[in-house]
Amino acid sequence: MKKKLISGLILFIILFVSLPYSAGAADEDILKHTSSGNAFGGGENLQIDQDIQGDLVLAGSRLEINGNTGDDFIGAGGELIVNGDVSGNIIAAGGLIRVNGNVGGDVAAVGGQIFLSRDSVVEGDILLGGGEVTLDGTVNGNGDVSTGTLRTGDNFELKGNLSLQADNYPSDLENKVGGNVNVTQVNATEEQYESAAEGFSVFSFIIGLLASLALGLILIYLFPGFVSGVAELVKDSPLKTGLLGFFALIFLPILSIILLFTIFGWTLSVLIFLLLALGLLIATVPVKLLAGEVIYNKILKKDAGKMVYYLVGAVIFAIVYEIPFVGEPIRFIALILGLGAIIAWLAIRARPTS
Repeated sequence: MKKKLISGLILFIILFVSLPYSAGAADEDILKHTSSGNAFGGGENLQIDQDIQGDLVLAGSRLEINGNTGDDFIGAGGELIVNGDVSGNIIAAGGLIRVNGNVGGDVAAVGGQIFLSRDSVVEGDILLGGGEVTLDGTVNGNGDVSTGTLRTGDNFELKGNLSLQADNYPSDLENKVGGNVNVTQVNATEEQYESAAEGFSVFSFIIGLLASLALGLILIYLFPGFVSGVAELVKDSPLKTGLLGFFALIFLPILSIILLFTIFGWTLSVLIFLLLALGLLIATVPVKLLAGEVIYNKILKKDAGKMVYYLVGAVIFAIVYEIPFVGEPIRFIALILGLGAIIAWLAIRARPTS
């Protein structure tokens, strides 16, 4: 479950921060600030020399952060270099990830090469997955590392427990870890067989999540009023929208089939089928948006935009869908809630106004 959670987080980060490129901004460096102190940006070779008060979210070929970040840093790219201090967490994915500054929270990173440089201090935990991981700083929390080769420098110290999966690691590793060391040495051949056996399920998970993210973010960007309005209906009347969606899922196909055998009803039948298919395709988007907003506000105790809310909700739902005996019922409930709310929203808009 932990691996799926981290994979999902990294995937939604990559897609979210890559959105500026879809608008043709890939050839220029962009950094935009929000009124709450957060900053979002991307580019081919982006260097941030200023301090950021809140969160910093970036994507690009090469990212270098020299200023300090007041909250979390979230990034994806070919090369990520964090020279400044980060007060919150670091969540990163890239070909090369180097942390040279201090981190007030946790570090979760997936990449080809990951470096925790000397003199750097991580106050929380580290959760790292990469082809090669080099640790030469101080970690005050616990460590969970999965890598082909782990290297440690003279200054490396981990004060908590270490869980390591690796082919190669230093023989004196226990001397640099204050807590317990649990090492699983993975044979390369066995790992290949395991990866092949799990390949289809992992691939399906990734494709499903990416498709969900792309659909939802496009809808929110193009039709923010519609998605927000439907989400509000789900929030205000979940039982009514759920029942409406359930009966629509049963009644509309039957009505369409009946109309198909009438003389003039076949065009209406096809239209109902197409509208129902469209409704089912987008039904869960408002539900995920609402769930993400509730979870984000309750857990993090702060507000964000619709894009962030949907990203959180989509990732959580993708993970929940993978839980046996629970995922499919949750998927069905989300489907009928969203479908019913869409029908209710359309009915409200179709009412004549005095």
